[in-house]
Amino acid sequence: MEQKLLYKMFSGEATDKELTQIRQWVNDSEENKEMFYKERALYDALLFNDFRLDSRVRKRSAFLWKWVGSVAAAIVTLFLLQNISIFVKNEPLSDIAFNTIKVPAGQRVEVTLSDGTHLWLNARSEFSYPVSFNGDRREVHLKGEAFFDVARDENKKFIVNTGRCEVEVLGTEFNVEAYDENDFSTALLRGSVRVSDKLQSDESVVLEPNNAVRLDNGKLTVTPITDFSPYSWKDGVITFKDIKFDVLMKKLEKNYGIRIVIDNPGLDNYACSGKFRISDGIEEVLRALQQDAHFIFERENREEIRIQ
Repeated sequence: MEQKLLYKMFSGEATDKELTQIRQWVNDSEENKEMFYKERALYDALLFNDFRLDSRVRKRSAFLWKWVGSVAAAIVTLFLLQNISIFVKNEPLSDIAFNTIKVPAGQRVEVTLSDGTHLWLNARSEFSYPVSFNGDRREVHLKGEAFFDVARDENKKFIVNTGRCEVEVLGTEFNVEAYDENDFSTALLRGSVRVSDKLQSDESVVLEPNNAVRLDNGKLTVTPITDFSPYSWKDGVITFKDIKFDVLMKKLEKNYGIRIVIDNPGLDNYACSGKFRISDGIEEVLRALQQDAHFIFERENREEIRIQ
């Protein structure tokens, strides 16, 4: 089945004869049905991303999509239920009971702490926090990425410990990325935070809103935030603007927990912009990018994708 005809149906422009043809083709084999689902997923990703698609969706395609969608919906729901699970463990750290949350690849989790602090955890993040905050500190531990909306309490500082660096705050909104001890950054959207390098007692900065700090060659470097789209991950969206292809692949590696090998010199200077739902999955993201860049990809195994 031609992709052009399927897209014509998805956009609501197919004739009754073409709808009948597509329906018969889908019914012919499980392989056709699987291809139909893949093309629909790609079309949705392209539509969401405005990749050369008309945003109009008419009612003509509703019947056929409802017909195949009844089965697909059950499959998708089961898939999400199986994959949305997170690992939560209760363990004592010193004399305080801590909970630890581990987020799977390709997922994100919202958490509300006992003090009212709200946070979002990105894929492949590990977050430990006390069951209740006692004393004059509210200290949590993060490996990965999180967006915090901290409940204000002037008598109890809120501290995010990332291993090498720590972020100290009274009440604010900020993003912390620390998947690796030496790869640390914090972006401040509201309020005030102090960021310190625990390996260097004199290395400390106080951030003002709309600024970010990054650990660069052992030094904390502050830069203004000119693009807030990278923090849309908390809404379940990967957003990027004029980003080099290899840098984007590194971001996808973090989100999906997979190694991406690039064997295509033609992509060295390729920069791309776009947005995708994290739930689309890495293969749908790559298929959408193929509409604008010339490459092929193959999944070597569960842990590696090769791009040529």
